Amino acid sequence: MIDYKNKFLKTARILTMNYPFIFSPFKIGQYQLKNRLVALPVHTGYAHPDGRVSSFMIEFYSRLADSGVSMVVVANAATASDGVVSRFNLRADKEEFIPGLTRLAKAIKSKGAAACIQLNHAGRFAKTDQPLLPAPVSSSNLAFNISSLKKFMEFFPFEQRFGLTRYFLSKINTWRHSMNEHEKQRVIEDFKKSAVIAFKSGFDMIELHGANGYLLCQFLSPFTNKIKSEDSFQTRISFPLSVIRQVQQSLPENFPVGFRLILQEWVPDGIDLLESLAFASVLEKEKIAYLSASAGTYNSIFSQKTIKKMAKKAYLAENMAKLTNHVKIPTIISGRILTPAIGEKILKNRTAHLIGLGRSLRTDPRWIINGTQDKKIIPCINCNWCIKQVVLDQGFNCSQWPRLYRERTELEHKLLTRNYKSLWVVSSAWDMRAFKNSLALLIPDPGNTKTAISPTILFLKNSLKNDLDDSAQKNFIAWARNELDDLGFSDAPLNIVFKNSQDHEKTLVKEIDKNGYGLIFINSNSNQPWRARMLYKERGKVIALTGANKNYKKIIVPLDLSSASLLVLSFLRQTHMGKKDFDFNFVHVLMQKPGKAEQRWEELKKIAGVDINIPLDFIKSQNSAASALIEKIKKDDYGTVIMGKRGISGIKRWLMGSVSAGVSRSLTDQSLFLID
Repeated sequence: MIDYKNKFLKTARILTMNYPFIFSPFKIGQYQLKNRLVALPVHTGYAHPDGRVSSFMIEFYSRLADSGVSMVVVANAATASDGVVSRFNLRADKEEFIPGLTRLAKAIKSKGAAACIQLNHAGRFAKTDQPLLPAPVSSSNLAFNISSLKKFMEFFPFEQRFGLTRYFLSKINTWRHSMNEHEKQRVIEDFKKSAVIAFKSGFDMIELHGANGYLLCQFLSPFTNKIKSEDSFQTRISFPLSVIRQVQQSLPENFPVGFRLILQEWVPDGIDLLESLAFASVLEKEKIAYLSASAGTYNSIFSQKTIKKMAKKAYLAENMAKLTNHVKIPTIISGRILTPAIGEKILKNRTAHLIGLGRSLRTDPRWIINGTQDKKIIPCINCNWCIKQVVLDQGFNCSQWPRLYRERTELEHKLLTRNYKSLWVVSSAWDMRAFKNSLALLIPDPGNTKTAISPTILFLKNSLKNDLDDSAQKNFIAWARNELDDLGFSDAPLNIVFKNSQDHEKTLVKEIDKNGYGLIFINSNSNQPWRARMLYKERGKVIALTGANKNYKKIIVPLDLSSASLLVLSFLRQTHMGKKDFDFNFVHVLMQKPGKAEQRWEELKKIAGVDINIPLDFIKSQNSAASALIEKIKKDDYGTVIMGKRGISGIKRWLMGSVSAGVSRSLTDQSLFLID
């Protein structure tokens, strides 16, 4: 029998002996860290669009904490809605975010790491129509801004540059007004409020983001905050100091507040090392708990000169040594610490007190285990693909990760914008009868907390042609409430909306966009073409065109084995696959060798987290995939079709043909779920 406890203790002794500096404890404030390794803040873009913590974000940070680091810094929690840097930015500016943040902090601490959260306002880089900035863009630095934008765009494929260029030029056009005193005070209060929320959520420490060219950094920099005075330095640091003081006053005494400090900005007239060291001395007097070093901003990191600097291992070591010798508070180094041996040397030479692991730890979460046991570390190759993904609002992803994990990350990120808030569309007596006849198809699994949400019933009335009888409406509403109560939805009240509409299609689109419905049910009717057109009106939704086929529990699920298939499988796992009496048949129209398709099917099941034993039937086709599917649907009498679409534009669908469009045109009384 293996004695795992003694084996672990033996391994720990070996690691401590081989890397005595890395595995020595260290104290920040009143918190004792188990070693000198810190997971640095790297923006993930894994939050929900409203700023809430997602389950995938918790899984991601839990994985970082489980790597063996002593502290994890959660990146870039926005202190205001106008301070987010991306659509999927984590937020900490409202009490409603506390439950998710609490789960996140608890997950990190459960793995034996201290939980720290970085608070930030993106300033001029914020994703808002009216960004806040310390000073308007001037003619002296406008040329450099445009030049750096050009270098930034060269990192993206040609077809993506137009939209990005248009976006960033429009962004620069908004950099015309400096913050007034009221706005400054509001931002200070926002940081203060967010600090309290972080404390209430159970985080052990807070870090203020003063780097990467975001708002606090923008105030510090002569490049973005040009001040005509003899003592511009004192003027520029006054706003960040006000933020620091208010944050500290809002927290219990001695609660650790760290600062992400930019050492060099690498832009004309920007922050240099001398100013950074001067500010570090001020931060020490303000009793900042630690300084986490960084360099470069979005205006500089894409130039070839800077790329060469940042490609070197431990490229901040020389400047970091000067910072560590300049202050008497803990310092954290960053900048391509590729191996534990490099980190051990840095600590031994007193270049820094703690080793910060950013993208290197994301690339290989086993960096500590592999590196300290002389196993191969998967290296960050500095390709910046992760940055491109975040800029495109597609979430952090790494080109070095295994393909299946990259695909799973892409899937999880797509699911951030999808929900199961359902809408039933009623515009005639026929709709009410049809919904009654197919109720089981309309209701997701009530046992799933993610989908146990009562639907909204939207009654569309045309004053010129009223097909809705008031008495019938009341009876339908009463029936729906009774049925939902019986199914376990009694805690979630049914929502009823009435709309007078001359154009049902236009009214419905507005209602969906306004209230963010993710699952829309419309009954099919060939005499009203707007119903079928809705299948392709909305992106990132599930549109169901329900028919009168009584065999609706017999379901065919066509899969092309692409990423669209992952969305289909994920939808079914959350909604219908656990239901009794539902008969699913997953099929693939064979266009390649069966072996490759079978292998891909096994991969998809693993990624989507569905039953690994689910079989896939293959249909051989001599013609089109759509015609083969229609033949199968009619031959075996399927009542419902659930499939994905490739997400191509209307023009491409017309040129290339769309399998889903071909299937939908040929259905008679079957129901069709189309998942985008």
